[in-house]
Amino acid sequence: MRKAHPMLALLCASLPMAAWSASSPPSQSPSPLDAELSRILTLLPGRYAGSMADPLDPSGGKIIRLHHKIVPIEAPQFGQKVFYHQISRDAVDSLQPTQQKIYVFDLDPERKRNRMRSFVFYPKSGYANLERDAVALRQLQPQQLMSFPPGCEINWSEEAGEVFFARVRLGDCRYDSVAFKQPILPLLTYRVSREAFAIEDVLHDANRKPLYPSGGLASAARLPSTLATVLAATSPAEWRELDPARTLYMDLDAGRVVFELSATFAPAHLANIRTLVKAGWFDGLSINRVQDNFVTQWGDATSSRKLNGATERVAPEFERQWSADLPFTALPDGDVYAPQVGFVDGFPVGGDREQGRIWLAHCYGTLGVGRDNAADSGNGSELYVVIGHAPRQLDRNITVAGRALQGMELLAALPRGGEAMGFYGSATQRVPIRRMRMAEDLPLAERVPLEVLRTDTPSFVEVVEARRNRRDEWYLRPAGRIDLCSVPLPVRRKVSP
Repeated sequence: MRKAHPMLALLCASLPMAAWSASSPPSQSPSPLDAELSRILTLLPGRYAGSMADPLDPSGGKIIRLHHKIVPIEAPQFGQKVFYHQISRDAVDSLQPTQQKIYVFDLDPERKRNRMRSFVFYPKSGYANLERDAVALRQLQPQQLMSFPPGCEINWSEEAGEVFFARVRLGDCRYDSVAFKQPILPLLTYRVSREAFAIEDVLHDANRKPLYPSGGLASAARLPSTLATVLAATSPAEWRELDPARTLYMDLDAGRVVFELSATFAPAHLANIRTLVKAGWFDGLSINRVQDNFVTQWGDATSSRKLNGATERVAPEFERQWSADLPFTALPDGDVYAPQVGFVDGFPVGGDREQGRIWLAHCYGTLGVGRDNAADSGNGSELYVVIGHAPRQLDRNITVAGRALQGMELLAALPRGGEAMGFYGSATQRVPIRRMRMAEDLPLAERVPLEVLRTDTPSFVEVVEARRNRRDEWYLRPAGRIDLCSVPLPVRRKVSP
């Protein structure tokens, strides 16, 4: 294999943003209603807090503070796009919520407006922070909650730029209430923006007399959501342990780098890399190339070591079929390199639903397979990791085998090579590789107990939102969007039971 890989010599490119079309049908542009719904679904989730007059205080002088938490949940027994809304007096993540609701948006292509169905939990139902309890969420059924009859759907519309308004007008909806033992006419109003969430929820009797006084539309400000607060609120079920058969250790004098390999996108290359690693092929080889703002690359600098049973030429795995079984989490801000972008199994991906193709993206920390001009010339004996700005122009031109989870600083801080493409000019400059091992081949005591946040969870959606709209004290102007390679993929040492 040649030292210089033409595909790796390309320069990085920036990542401008495009409009989000992830919720649109695979084979057509998003309709105005689909685009509107995408904006609503992006704005609605959040944590909010605000003060209001206590509706149960006849004097109107008592002020209470309410905390709202609205999070997306996977609950197909209710519908397609489902949210959980918990209202509490003591804290956002209260164990004793005052009220809980489930909202459902149905993606009927024949709909004339974006409508939301609402379900209300009975008082003292025993649930709290339902988004963290996967078992209870799966078992919960619509008939266990108070629901409204047809005609009581909440109709959404855009009030102004990035401000959405929804309501059920007084008299539009009527139902018999078991709790109040009489016919009820509800007045429901919602308003959501980047800054706040507001709600008015008043029930009237058949004579249009309110059953309790209303203080009007009660607004709650969106609370700052940082990566630290999101991760602190995750549940154990939202994290997954690394598979030892797909976890690769690279031991240098300076420490260990941990990689996760992808069997979903590069199974043939994963098998070849495993063969090489298990034969000790990389032991004693070296890092031969460090190109500033691009890659660190390693392998056999002399091209003389035999492959020890590994395949010499492996068919390229630049992309794969986009099948329905892939747990794709869409990024809401679009991309210039792919019609759709998001995450699958913890890896950043680009895709084209219309063509039915999906691929791993070149982000910082990406582990790739070096090759010559021939597409099948990369076999895993020469590997590289991205240490600079995401070179997304490499997507679908070279096989991505995985990503680094720990130890990137050991590869990114190495001295840059002075020769063409960042190669070291002499053997003394090369960085020795002490050994490379699959985690499954080491005793438990020698493994690194890491786990990663699943990218198909509500908390990961909050991670994305926390980075799209930075509300840390330092940030004066949140960006409101993010590119694929700037989303952090949380990794931590396994939490002991």
